[in-house]
Amino acid sequence: MRREIPQLHFIRALAMVGIFLHHLFQGIGPLRDAYAGTLLGYIFVDLALGVVVFNVMTSFLLAMPFVGDNPAPIPKLGDFVPKRLSRLCPHYYVAVLLVIIGNAVVYRITSPGDWLPPALSHLFFLDTFRTQSFMSNTAAYWWLGLLIQFTLAWPWILTQYRKYGAAKFTIVTTCIVWPATEAVKLWGLAAPDGLGGTLAFLSTFNLPARLPEFLIGMWMAELWKASPDREWIVDKPLAWLIFGTCGLSFALFLFGLHQPWFSTIAWTLAVFVLLFKLPLSEKWGQRKGVLWLSGASYAIYLVHQPVLSYLDVAVGSFTPWCKFFTLCALGWILSVKEGDWLDKSAAWVTAKITAKK
Repeated sequence: MRREIPQLHFIRALAMVGIFLHHLFQGIGPLRDAYAGTLLGYIFVDLALGVVVFNVMTSFLLAMPFVGDNPAPIPKLGDFVPKRLSRLCPHYYVAVLLVIIGNAVVYRITSPGDWLPPALSHLFFLDTFRTQSFMSNTAAYWWLGLLIQFTLAWPWILTQYRKYGAAKFTIVTTCIVWPATEAVKLWGLAAPDGLGGTLAFLSTFNLPARLPEFLIGMWMAELWKASPDREWIVDKPLAWLIFGTCGLSFALFLFGLHQPWFSTIAWTLAVFVLLFKLPLSEKWGQRKGVLWLSGASYAIYLVHQPVLSYLDVAVGSFTPWCKFFTLCALGWILSVKEGDWLDKSAAWVTAKITAKK
């Protein structure tokens, strides 16, 4: 990530910590169940929304050369996809190998019939289409499938973005996608054990429902590129889209009505905008530790959930809150250490592949 935008480093570091705490809390069944429906329970559940931040920042940084004045040509799919895969796959594939070994050692999952299907699902980025993928210690790997979907759609997205403009394309897409996804969610509530339930669950993890987040990131990149010293990372139309949706959500809450699925997305985007505005974000985003965590976040994201699951076996007799704090400390330290090793291994793999070309 560019050092010239310290706010992004700060926000990304916060998002990674939030996702870590989400998986830590949700992985402790008695604790999760005891606080379900409480304020604390909701907080830990909603920390998963750090992935919204990752989506916005992914498109923000990716779009920078392609938006605003003198944009780069729209890349061809055949040229763009290999470059993106070369950035994503070395870390990811090494992490998948570590999970296969770790599961074999800790859980005795050694039969090919048990470990091969999920491994192939990971390698071919199919986790977003399998409900089984979310019932394991690699549930977080769905995000890689979403990134690949976004990568494959990138030339088309750029073409439409330039054709219609940031505001029109984003607002129209959002006004179609969010209500349509909500309709699928309601179908799932009405038929939880049927096709509706499956589609409602999986819709959260695939590109159609998440496309507005990526488009908003592109819109922010265009605004920032035009004016890096701007006070807010949104203009009036984008502010109305984000904060207007938050207002709608709040009004529904006051009247005791159903909260739409996209309300949490809107609130997360609002927090992103406010954090970007704070001088504290710019100040802290230049600190060495924050810069390190921002750069290490991808590797930590890939390893933290398996690490927490393996440590959980060792502290199985602990009380829930004792387990929480123990796993928080040990899990973070080991995730950082393994993430550092993963970074070095990915760099080695990339260097070897590059040297052969």
